[in-house]
Amino acid sequence: MLNITEVRIHMVETNRSNLRAYGSITIDDCFVIHGLKILQGDSGLFVGMPRRHRDGGEPQDIAHPLDIDTRKHIESMVLDAYAEIVAQTQVQ
Repeated sequence: MLNITEVRIHMVETNRSNLRAYGSITIDDCFVIHGLKILQGDSGLFVGMPRRHRDGGEPQDIAHPLDIDTRKHIESMVLDAYAEIVAQTQVQ
């Protein structure tokens, strides 16, 4: 299984879109993936992978898991870190 050694969350101030925060993960203390998005969907929160738009405007994922177990693991780690930050800000 993928060894995620750090998760960082950067909250977004506005509620005008479904974007709630940006995130990054560090794998094995030696490889970082920036540009993860925590998004509010119809079925709840989910993690969008980093992407760019090609010349024609078509989106393309820059980095993404190759199997569902890895996707679930990344999403779980990122959403847990997001939930911790949300809980901390509500206490203050």
